[in-house]
Amino acid sequence: MDGTLAFPVTPTTRRSTADVASTESDRDGSVWQIEVPGVAKAIPLLRQWVHLLLVDKLAEAFELIVSEYGTNALWHTASSWPGGRIRAELSISSQQTRLTVLDDGLAPARTDRSADPAEHGRGLLLADAYADETGEYGCADGHATWALIRR
Repeated sequence: MDGTLAFPVTPTTRRSTADVASTESDRDGSVWQIEVPGVAKAIPLLRQWVHLLLVDKLAEAFELIVSEYGTNALWHTASSWPGGRIRAELSISSQQTRLTVLDDGLAPARTDRSADPAEHGRGLLLADAYADETGEYGCADGHATWALIRR
């Protein structure tokens, strides 16, 4: 990837991840996917993508959640390495909406001592506060974190 922020967006009506939040209630909706380069400029794109797909009251919650999960992918995984990526999937049905963010897997611990601890570490707590359910799982090419809100 050359750092360009162009990205594919793929709508589908099938499940493409095998996480524990996948249920029968997803079958009546659509699943949207996006892949962006693992750079800080991609986080606002993820927020905008969520905003475009969710024009209801859930948009604000999922914009915050995708921002937090995407930022965690940059800070704590190999997604921020050269060629790294962040993938997101938004499953929208009449009963629930679920966001899954996939990263490129574990990376060595950050040694950036200039980061203010007061500015970090709240992302998962915020997602938990907004979502009805959250979770994570390992996958073949990385790690996935998901949040689900029922309608």
